[in-house]
Amino acid sequence: MSESTVKLLNNPYGEATFDLFRRDERAFADKTLFIKYLDDESMSYYPILHRPRRFGKSTFVRMLKCYYDISYQDRYEELFSGTKIYDLNLPSHNSYHVINFDFSAVSTGNLNKLLSSFFVTVADGIRDFKRRYKDFVFDYSDIDKTDAATLFTEFAIAYKDYSESQNLYVMIDEYDNFANEILSKDLELFLKITSKDGFLKSFYAAIKAKASDVIAKTFITGVSSVSLDSLTSGFNIARNVTDRACFNEYAGFTEDELCILIPKLVDVEKLGVTTKDIIERMKPVYDGYCFSAEADKTVYNSSMCLYYLDVVREKGIFLNPEDYLDPACDQDGYKLEQLFSLADKETVNTIIDRYLQGEPFNLLKLSENINLNQVRNYSREQLLSMLYYLGYLTVNRNSTLDSGISLVIPNQFMSKLFAKCTIEFRFRNNAVFSSQKLDISSLMAVEDDLSSFASSCTEFLSLIMSNQVLVHMKEMALNLVLYAKLEELSKDDFEVRLQKSLRVAGEGEKFADLVVTVNKGTSNECIYLIELKYLTRTEASDHSSENTLKNTIMDAKEQVLKYKSALDFKGKNIKAYAMIFAGPDCVYCEQQ
Repeated sequence: MSESTVKLLNNPYGEATFDLFRRDERAFADKTLFIKYLDDESMSYYPILHRPRRFGKSTFVRMLKCYYDISYQDRYEELFSGTKIYDLNLPSHNSYHVINFDFSAVSTGNLNKLLSSFFVTVADGIRDFKRRYKDFVFDYSDIDKTDAATLFTEFAIAYKDYSESQNLYVMIDEYDNFANEILSKDLELFLKITSKDGFLKSFYAAIKAKASDVIAKTFITGVSSVSLDSLTSGFNIARNVTDRACFNEYAGFTEDELCILIPKLVDVEKLGVTTKDIIERMKPVYDGYCFSAEADKTVYNSSMCLYYLDVVREKGIFLNPEDYLDPACDQDGYKLEQLFSLADKETVNTIIDRYLQGEPFNLLKLSENINLNQVRNYSREQLLSMLYYLGYLTVNRNSTLDSGISLVIPNQFMSKLFAKCTIEFRFRNNAVFSSQKLDISSLMAVEDDLSSFASSCTEFLSLIMSNQVLVHMKEMALNLVLYAKLEELSKDDFEVRLQKSLRVAGEGEKFADLVVTVNKGTSNECIYLIELKYLTRTEASDHSSENTLKNTIMDAKEQVLKYKSALDFKGKNIKAYAMIFAGPDCVYCEQQ
């Protein structure tokens, strides 16, 4: 079946305007049912909902605007007929005057530039309101063009004269976007704008002042709590509802939503696969996000999914999701590194050790207000909370904790960002780590005997373990430390991949520990596929009837042979090896 007979919808990647989705026949996930939770009598009138970047927060805000705003009343049937919320026929639809501010548009720089840009963004929201309500008159030409608090106050006064209903709904999208951007570049400026005397507190204080007689509701989205202190000091009626189970899936895609979306975006029959095949391939890379300990579902990063599906549709090939990551997401781990830099070394090392052990991160509670004006370095609780808000960590749905919250890395994509940061913070500047080299001469010569390589690995691991570069050695640490050394040798004809995603027939998506390509792009190209296993010396010397070393070797051989059969390797020269380490010693290295 070809695209000429399959009617595909347009991909909404990079778009956030809900009404255009319906007009331009763009595919979208129906998130309208979450409106009923916002309308619930027990819900705060002033909720704040955090989610990581590129999860669809802006699309949700635009949908709320179309649903609640009076000016969209004539388009209610067009925009919401057929959606989940339509049949409920809630009385709240098209019953408010909505003004929305998108603070992702605020430019950063020096303080004067920031104040002017923030003012312009607030003014843009007011101009949009005036376009929708032609009879609303408000002249702000005499107001100081750096004083957004006064601008909003004067707008609210004018609105009170305009409307007897006093049903103003204020929506703020990406309230912390510019603050987070400044934090990554200029800590002193960040501290100044989020201080008790900063302009952010004044702006939100102006909103709070009008909440009693002008503003009926607010809805605020953002990424993190790092500048929430400015709201809680100036707008302390706001309620952070980020971790409520009812909102767990308000942003991002559930598996059920992907089952509906994928056939609308790609011709699965032409690809020769099923929707389930595509989801299974995307799942370990994009899925795993859970934002409430009471939730029973996880969500996928929606932007990652849409970008990947757009490329698959364009190329007409069932591609490896790991090789086609959304360029708008943090692929190099810069933001994660920046977070680590705002905590003391001991805190960072504790978290890195936990990661290398493959263990969850447990804390008593998430930090809702993270105020760097009071504490210059993140505490462990604050750093883990920030990692949760930004999507680097997520709620552990398999936790057995009686109290507190358990966090884990959600997927392979985020695990690799942790790997990159671990290399930078733990290995790159460590003299002990840097002094040793691995012998890859046998790999470059495309030989079968890798004993020289195995011996150099033993020497290297002995050095870093005896000098406690790695406090705890487990399989994840073994993978990472050998990858880090091999990656130092990367060049045009030598490439190493960590936990490479592979499609194995009948097995789904698998991840090979190390995939080393030598003589890349030449007639002598060869791919070394290496499965690594780690045992303590005690485990390796176990002589009981269930011999641990023997079973580990068998397991490694079985896995690597499966990986060798991956469709990704079809027609290529593959040499597959199982390598078993007991402590630092390579006790088994054989070709399979």
